Amino acid sequence: MNALGFENKASSAAADEPAPSQNRRRRILMLTHRVPYPPDRGDRIRSWNILQHLSKECDVSLACVSDEPICPDARQRLESVCNRVAIAPLGKRTQWLRAGASAVRGDALTAGLFYSSELAKTVDRWADSDSFDSVFVYCSGMLRYARSRPLCNLPKVVDLVDVDSQKFHAYADNANFWKRVIYRTEARRVGRLEHEAVRTSQAVTLVSDAEADVLRTRLASGGHAIHGVPNGVDTTYFAPQTSDATAIDTRSNRGENPKLAFVGVMNYPPNVAAVQWFLEHVWSGLRREIPGITFDIIGKHPSPAVNKLAQLPGVLVTGAVPDVRPYLRSADIVIAPLQIARGIQNKVLEAMAMGKPVIASPHAATGIDAVDGQHLRIAETADQWAQQVVALCRDRSLCERIARDARQLVCQRYTWPATLAGFDSLLQPGRPAANVS
Repeated sequence: MNALGFENKASSAAADEPAPSQNRRRRILMLTHRVPYPPDRGDRIRSWNILQHLSKECDVSLACVSDEPICPDARQRLESVCNRVAIAPLGKRTQWLRAGASAVRGDALTAGLFYSSELAKTVDRWADSDSFDSVFVYCSGMLRYARSRPLCNLPKVVDLVDVDSQKFHAYADNANFWKRVIYRTEARRVGRLEHEAVRTSQAVTLVSDAEADVLRTRLASGGHAIHGVPNGVDTTYFAPQTSDATAIDTRSNRGENPKLAFVGVMNYPPNVAAVQWFLEHVWSGLRREIPGITFDIIGKHPSPAVNKLAQLPGVLVTGAVPDVRPYLRSADIVIAPLQIARGIQNKVLEAMAMGKPVIASPHAATGIDAVDGQHLRIAETADQWAQQVVALCRDRSLCERIARDARQLVCQRYTWPATLAGFDSLLQPGRPAANVS
């Protein structure tokens, strides 16, 4: 063990083992920009489930950074699935200094935000002592580690998750002058990282076919090993109402007092903007139409702007909760009024899995193979949002039908075993690398 983290199982003997052969489990180095556990936000949900999936057939060495304390339970869970783990703490001040230095060099801010020289040394030491068969890089911000001499020639798969360069372009469209300059610069530089991922990897994955298509259109013509790998849901964990005694309120369709819910990390700008937009443009009209309607904003790290929203009539800001399911079970309708979104929204899939009718913006519904009016409702303008909410609040049979069809769709198409089937084959040594000019 060193200051970065800890090691477990029999990794110390790895250097004495024979060269790679068909008689041993494949060894994969996994690089992630956040500790994958607990799976309490979108990126962690995806990385945790991929980690569990890979560990069933491979020995996974996990290297990651963290800008927050690591709870003992997280360490134990990671030990249970990983061959070896290193976690590098990132101080906020140091993190942004490195981001600034990265920007001065002409690189993306994110390349500096997630970089630790100590973690880089540990990873290189592992690579020198072990015979890794391949490297799995989670998010473009971790590509810098894979450029080192011991790793650069290993087969590599990069999960970009989303085309983040496009997200920064969207941020720029809604920002003041100086932020617009920063976001557009970051968009260009992250775009270079995305191009590097395709150029140097044998496969690149994204969270949906739609995101994969966006990346393909930004590259030169030709064959590119770019794959859409959707997020999934644990449909046993996220299930409709049961006899669970911890449920806050099991009433459904409360008639005069329906409850809406939004779930997300509430200092994440797109989530903040979503609830602000809904409350500014839709909420007052809904309260006139249905005076007893309430709205729960559920998620950790609420920003000052989000906490201020709790002053509005009928609005509750919960902050961090130990289990989101009781809050979802108590809701009549789950909403996702995101104005900026990339990939697949876990919050939408999880609500659908729990048998809740969902109203989503077009951005929030993108990437989910759901039919408007059958598996969920889509609303874009303020008037459309008000109409859809009122219609579902006043029609119990419609809510039940949409909820039933939503749950069925998720169980058929969006379980983790279904979405990750064949994922580890992308990491098989010997797959041809993509060649992008």
